[in-house]
Amino acid sequence: MKRAGTRVSGRRPGTSRPPLALALPALAAVAFLALPLVGILVRTEWGGLAGHLTAPGTVEALRLSLLVSFWALGLSLLLGVPLAWLLARVPFPGKALVRSLVLLPMVLPPTVGGVALLLAFGRRGLLGPWLEDTFGLTLPFHTSGAVVAATFVAMPFLVISLEGALGGLRPRYEETAASLGASPVRVFFTVTLPMVAPGILAGAALTWARALGEFGATITFAGNLPGTTQTLPLQVYLLLQEEPGAATSVSLLLLAIAMAVLIALRGRWTGTPADRRRRPAPVEEPVTTGPAVAGSTTTGPVAPEPPNEGAPGGRWALHADVTGFTRLALDAGPGTTIAVVGPNGAGKTTLLRALLGLTPRAHADLRLGDEDVTALPPHRRHVAWVPQDGALFPHLSALANTAYGLRAQGVARAGARREAQAWLDRLGVGHLGHRKPAQLSGGQAQRVALARALAARPRLLVLDEPLAALDQTTRAHVRHTLRTHLAGFGGVCLIVTHDPVEAVSLADRVLVLQDGRTLQDDTPAEVTRHPRSPWVARMLGRNAWPGTATPDGLALDGGGTLVAAEPPPPGTPALAIVAPEAVSLHRERPAGSPRNVWPGTVREITASGSRLRVLVTSPDAPDLVAEITPQAAAELGLADGVQVWTGLKATETTIVAL
Repeated sequence: MKRAGTRVSGRRPGTSRPPLALALPALAAVAFLALPLVGILVRTEWGGLAGHLTAPGTVEALRLSLLVSFWALGLSLLLGVPLAWLLARVPFPGKALVRSLVLLPMVLPPTVGGVALLLAFGRRGLLGPWLEDTFGLTLPFHTSGAVVAATFVAMPFLVISLEGALGGLRPRYEETAASLGASPVRVFFTVTLPMVAPGILAGAALTWARALGEFGATITFAGNLPGTTQTLPLQVYLLLQEEPGAATSVSLLLLAIAMAVLIALRGRWTGTPADRRRRPAPVEEPVTTGPAVAGSTTTGPVAPEPPNEGAPGGRWALHADVTGFTRLALDAGPGTTIAVVGPNGAGKTTLLRALLGLTPRAHADLRLGDEDVTALPPHRRHVAWVPQDGALFPHLSALANTAYGLRAQGVARAGARREAQAWLDRLGVGHLGHRKPAQLSGGQAQRVALARALAARPRLLVLDEPLAALDQTTRAHVRHTLRTHLAGFGGVCLIVTHDPVEAVSLADRVLVLQDGRTLQDDTPAEVTRHPRSPWVARMLGRNAWPGTATPDGLALDGGGTLVAAEPPPPGTPALAIVAPEAVSLHRERPAGSPRNVWPGTVREITASGSRLRVLVTSPDAPDLVAEITPQAAAELGLADGVQVWTGLKATETTIVAL
């Protein structure tokens, strides 16, 4: 029960009353904008509205306004869409000046714009005489002149709206489409435009509305000729002097059209998204390994290998000399899978993009099989790319996504869909071909992305952390699927990964990069036993300490010494590798056989499967990680801040000469 006299606030919890110093000016601004519109509504002669709007002069002006505005919209789309793409996607000198020219009609007084059009396209203008002599075209005081004037003032709305939409579209979709074999023009019409369609629609609506209401530039450049250039805004100007009531009625019509456009946009111009129904997150379904009908989740026999109609023989070796930020030589035989690993900034992504021909930071002299593709654009290299998130085209179904590369390479629609369906069946997602990417779970989307890349008949396949965004269970499923299908791939596959399980289970070779250079290129087993990079050793879960060899072991770079059984020659730069399970922990100084004993403090305890990993810091040695059982941790009474002793036998240390 509420106390007597207590007022119940209607505000939402967590909100506060706006300060009057801001609220009052804001209300005044709203009133300032609304009162003129209210004035039109109040002063409209509702009884004579129908007569005013059906008068012959008004009907003719409306017809002409629609004609001019739609022609202006068409010209704006024809010229403005490429211009917006150029501003959003292509760096070039003078871009700021071009963007200023686009914005200029929005801030220029319309009558000044009309004068500028006269001086450019009038009979005595810069181009007017040439247009009249060559094409017999006279723009001033002609309907075409009204179209030009409306286009001049309205097109910037389309360009600015579309440039913003293109700026928000991440280039990876277009780059992925190019890697599947789509030319730049095809990418523009099949990927870019559909994905920025809301921006185009918003810009087109605003452009049309602005062209419909154009007055100043039109009357200055094209005149006010009934039936020729007298549009509705110009008629309002004349009616205001002769029939104010009719002028108010026509103004109401223009106001209604403008409000209808803004309501239809529902915030797209202002950036407020329209309300959308929330879809439940897709649920990972059991993996199917054979053909399936829509809605089926039962497993079946493995589908036959889809046809691969690439280069003759279907086997493509790789030779690449990469220069620039990343500098290395890479050779691999057909069917080789190479895991590319290294710390952030090592040059992994730059290497992939150099092979794709998508970066100026590095250049790759690339030969695939017997063909040198160095000078070819990305869409003709036959290098397919699967980004980390798959980059499935959201406006296409899973089947259409998978068939995209085949269609881009000229395969007939029916044949492309058959081959795409075969790949989806083979990767266990054939029953999901009708779904859009938003209706797929993470694992399903990654399998579709892999099917799309393989269906494009690549000679080189590059995968950029394809499993990084998946949970452990889904990652295991997709890893198994990937391993199965890479076994039959006739080209070379490069996989960028930070996961040691992926590197060991999927790759024939592991390429370790550091600062854009090759640090190690060997089999997974050799890299696991003798990593030459502290980062790789730690990625594999090992302790790694760089230092310089001494007669007894290693003088560590971080301070302290390490006794080892078989050190390299003294003075050799080396890396000490110690498995966490080889480190013993004690509450008292051990009196047994360990040659390396240091005091330390427990700083962190984390679970790793059925065991615990304990981080210990010491003033006498680098930080190290020990791996013990939960029972041992309980017996030792380990917790954050507990003092312990660490022990390590000399024979448990591997020294790798660098």
